[in-house]
Amino acid sequence: MEKDGMNRRMIWVGDDEHAGWCCSECSWNIVVPHLDSMVAALAFNRVAQEEFEKHDCAAGTSAETAA
Repeated sequence: MEKDGMNRRMIWVGDDEHAGWCCSECSWNIVVPHLDSMVAALAFNRVAQEEFEKHDCAAGTSAETAA
C-alpha cells in the first residue's frame, strides 16, 4: 500500500516474548494475543491489516496491543 508517497509494508516480527505485525516505515505495531484457533488467527490478521491501512506514519503512531 502506498500512502503519502511512502511504500510501507506490514512485516511480522517475533521473538520468544512477543510477536506481532509492524510497519516497515514507522513504530506502528500490533502485538498478537494468545490465539486458540486458526479462525481466531485469521480474524486477528484481518483486524491487523485494517488497522495498518488506517495508521499514519507521519503522525508518529504509537504501539498498539490487540486485546
